[in-house]
Amino acid sequence: MIPRGYFYVICCACSFGFITTLAKISFNEGATPHTVVFFRILSTSILMGIWSFWTGRKLQSGEKNKEQVPSRLPLPLIILVTGICISVMSLGYLGSVKYIPVSLSVLLFFTFPFWVLIINYIIDREIPKLHKLFAFIVAFFGLALSLGPTWEVLDLLGIVLVLCGSVASAGFIVAGSKAVHFIATPILLFYSNTLAVFLVGTVMIYSETFSISLTILGWTGIGAVCLLFTIGQFFLFTGTKHTGSVQASLILNVEPLISIVAAIILLGEQLSIAQYIGVAVVITALLMAGDNPKRLFLRQKRQTGT
Repeated sequence: MIPRGYFYVICCACSFGFITTLAKISFNEGATPHTVVFFRILSTSILMGIWSFWTGRKLQSGEKNKEQVPSRLPLPLIILVTGICISVMSLGYLGSVKYIPVSLSVLLFFTFPFWVLIINYIIDREIPKLHKLFAFIVAFFGLALSLGPTWEVLDLLGIVLVLCGSVASAGFIVAGSKAVHFIATPILLFYSNTLAVFLVGTVMIYSETFSISLTILGWTGIGAVCLLFTIGQFFLFTGTKHTGSVQASLILNVEPLISIVAAIILLGEQLSIAQYIGVAVVITALLMAGDNPKRLFLRQKRQTGT
C-alpha cells in the first residue's frame, strides 16, 4: 500500500500533469497563457475561500508534525512568499515558451527539486542524504530522455524566465510545506492565491495579454485546468505535510510523464524508444529516493516478536 503522503503528492502530479495538455487545447482555441494563469489562480482563490468560510477553518498551530522542523519564519511572511512564488512560477514558466522550445522549458523548469534542496539548506541547514541526491540527478537525466529537448533555439530571456519560474516553484513548495503545519491548507491556498490574483492581474493589465474571445472548447479546457490546478495544490500541501518538501519535489518528477500520457490519450501523440527509457529511469529514481525504497509501495510489517 502506498504511504498516504506519497499518494497525495502523486495525485498532485497527476492533476498538474494533465494541465499542460488541456492548456494546449485552450491555446489552440484562442486563449493566451496569461489568461489561463489568471483564471486558474482566481478559481483556486474562490473555491478555497468558499470552502474555508463554509467549514469555518481556523489556524491550527497545535497540529505540528513531529517529524518536521518548525519554521523560524513568521506565518504572514510565509504566506506572502507563497503568493509571490505562485505568480512568478506561473508567469515565468508559461512566458518562457514564447522564446525557447517547450521541451527545453519543461526540462529547465524541473530543476526546481535542486532549488528545493538549496533553499532547505539555507533556511534549516538541511543536508540531503547521498542516495537521495543521486536519485535527484538520475530523475533529471530520465526527464531529459523523456522530453528530448531541442537546443537549437536558445534565447537568454526565455532561459531566465523559466529558471525564475523554477526557483519560484521551489519557494512555493518549501514555504507552503512549512505553512500547513500552522494553518489549514484551504486557508493557505485562499490567501496565497488571492495575492497572486492581484499580482498576475497587474501584469496582464500592463502587458495587454488578457483574452476572453474563446470557443466553447477553449472555455472547457480552461475550466478543466482551473479545477485540476485547485485539486493539485490541495493534494500537494496535504502531501508535503507527511513527506516534507524534498521528498515531494522528487515525486513531482512524474508530472511530465503524466503530461506525456495525457498527450497520447487526448492528442494522439506517440512515444519514442528514448522516451520509454526516460520514463523507466524516472520511476527507478523514485524507488531509489526513499529511506527504505520498499516503503513506496509496501508498508513494513509490524514487529510481532517472533
